[in-house]
Amino acid sequence: MTSAKPHLSTASLYKILEYNYFIFPPTLVLTFYVCYAVLRFKLDKLDVSSAGDWDWTTIVHVLLTSICAFTQAPPYSNVWGLCLPMRPFAYARAPLTRSFKRLRICLVTKGTNFETVVNSVHQWEALRHHSYLRFHVVIDNEDGEHLRKALPSFVQVTEVPGPSIFRTRKAKYKARALEFYRQQQNLSEEDWVLHLDEESLIDAASVQACLDFILRGEAQIGMGTIYYNGVNHWQNSFLSAAEVTRISDDFGQFQLPVRICRRPLLGYMHGSWVLINGAVENAVTWETACVAEDFWFAYNAVSRGFKFGWLHAIVREQPPETLRDFFRQRRRWYTGIFSIPNVFVRLSLMTTVIGPISFLVWPLVTLFRDRQPVPHWLFVWMLWNSVSQGYTIFVASVLQDLVTPSVSWSSMIVHAVKSVVLWPFVHLLQAFALISCLWKPAKGFDVIAKS
Repeated sequence: MTSAKPHLSTASLYKILEYNYFIFPPTLVLTFYVCYAVLRFKLDKLDVSSAGDWDWTTIVHVLLTSICAFTQAPPYSNVWGLCLPMRPFAYARAPLTRSFKRLRICLVTKGTNFETVVNSVHQWEALRHHSYLRFHVVIDNEDGEHLRKALPSFVQVTEVPGPSIFRTRKAKYKARALEFYRQQQNLSEEDWVLHLDEESLIDAASVQACLDFILRGEAQIGMGTIYYNGVNHWQNSFLSAAEVTRISDDFGQFQLPVRICRRPLLGYMHGSWVLINGAVENAVTWETACVAEDFWFAYNAVSRGFKFGWLHAIVREQPPETLRDFFRQRRRWYTGIFSIPNVFVRLSLMTTVIGPISFLVWPLVTLFRDRQPVPHWLFVWMLWNSVSQGYTIFVASVLQDLVTPSVSWSSMIVHAVKSVVLWPFVHLLQAFALISCLWKPAKGFDVIAKS
């Protein structure tokens, strides 16, 4: 029997990640070298030629690989995000630059996942001693009295009135609840709002990261890393592996543009674990019918010139509980992003979701047809694409398990291997969800089940 490893605290994990540029580049190169040696000299199916013949096979592979690699923004963004200096303690070590009055922690719920909300709010008990914190639960349900009674007295509950009482120009669903909350709170530049989903679990480290960002930073919007180990961790291998791919994307698609350019790529922003200054909320508002209100908000905040920063702390959430919920969740996201009137947004979404599938074409062609000579340079390039993608997913899984209690060392390796193996199938299902939105967009705002 393998004993469980001691899990790391958030602070301990980031003490390791402070030296990410010493850890990940050499281990990535070593991983590539080992895979190269094994594939080049051990697999009979590969016929690697030193010649650079441009036959039809080479042309197809180059075309597909180029589409996959160079339509990403930037190419190999997950690898760059993992290997470039993260500087997780930059805000904590910076001088004071501004002050504030209060930080509001705001959780929005329909009230259907009753136990999930109660469990999340229970984590706030340990934070009550902070005088500058205000705790809010926004219930987007006219029948929320049962949930109101179950919440502790220090939580301010806001129930969103029906459409006949509170009318908006465009806002629907969660955006409507957020817009009502914004108007009711009379936010100012001295106010900050930490937006959370109903299953988001925060702790003292999360709050401290927010305070450092507010007091010692210059950006007006912050978002941070989400791990999906709050509940049902690896109870369903496919669904847990799917969320590991999102953690991997945090290094690149989400985090890298924020770290380098002080703005997200187009509008890629999490819907939870987002810290926003009150003046920014008032300027952008939540007046949108877009069902991906987080993307819409970030897209419009970028167009207004507001600066973004990264919160180097972890909020724990959970993966969907069923494949049906997973599919519905992705369809809602893709429908919302496609509604943004920008061709680059739509192309970015399609290449991000569908593009990596081209990595699968070369192995399938190689394994299921007569051998064709592959130029050595093309072999190296395609191997690099696959190894770099698999490496970032492997690392993302390990980092998540390091801060997860009761995960043994052997289970940690098994989870990482499963994540790499299941990654292509996750992308295939996400690609199908995206394609299905092209002829039949998702309707409404599906709230998936949480436990």
